[in-house]
Amino acid sequence: MKKLILLILLLAVVPVCVQADERTTEGMTEAEQLGVTAGLALACNAGGKLDDFELIASRLIANKALTAEAEQKGYREFAEAKFRAYNEQKNDPQESCGAILDSFNRLPLFRSVVFADGGLKMYDGTYLKPKRPVKFTEQKVQVKKKK
Repeated sequence: MKKLILLILLLAVVPVCVQADERTTEGMTEAEQLGVTAGLALACNAGGKLDDFELIASRLIANKALTAEAEQKGYREFAEAKFRAYNEQKNDPQESCGAILDSFNRLPLFRSVVFADGGLKMYDGTYLKPKRPVKFTEQKVQVKKKK
């Protein structure tokens, strides 16, 4: 009987430990960490500040990627982590939205500067040059005339 109770307790504790371990940043890529931050902020209605964060995060992912495939993988990791964190915060919040938004608004990443060519000057002064500069092309708009 004691073995059965011990087995039941063990089966109940292991999923909780695994779930708690998933909430840590150990073993996560930078894109996943950025995605978790964005997902929590989205779940807590961070507003326009989230747009700024995602712009900086996208340039960070793009400028650190060595290849176009690595860049796409980073974007995918970001989006998947954002989705998971959003769902987790909405369904089983571990921290209050007030605390999350306070931490989010104080991120040093917001002191970074994004340049028109896609370059990124980080808050610590380092500059991440774009691997594939953003090119703005002029698009012609065709206007239909009324008859």
